[in-house]
Amino acid sequence: MALVPTAATALVFIPALLSDPSTTEAVPGGWLATLLLAGPLTAYFASRLSGKPLDATASLLVGLPQLPLILLLSTARIWIDVQRGHLLAGSGEDAMAYVIGTPLAFVAGTILMTLVAAAARLGARSSK
Repeated sequence: MALVPTAATALVFIPALLSDPSTTEAVPGGWLATLLLAGPLTAYFASRLSGKPLDATASLLVGLPQLPLILLLSTARIWIDVQRGHLLAGSGEDAMAYVIGTPLAFVAGTILMTLVAAAARLGARSSK
């Protein structure tokens, strides 16, 4: 059941990997909202359709893949920006992007993990 919300989050993140950072300065609010809602909504409906009861540990395991996924996708985004030349390799820009991006991705991944776990638990509860 953890695969479905993880795939939804990854699919929403794909445009961020493919976009050109020189065209946008700020993260679009709609994309950020979609990123924060795709995984939890998918987890809610997947657990509702499965009909299996989930305790706190099981719902946390459903949300757990979100954290490494966001860390991996954030690091991949920075690496792609370095490869495209938007961040100059070896100039300190790339290192600063990793130093700032990794903790932000950790916080975002933790929030997303919590939202997915809560949605999976809520979906399992309401399917009874």
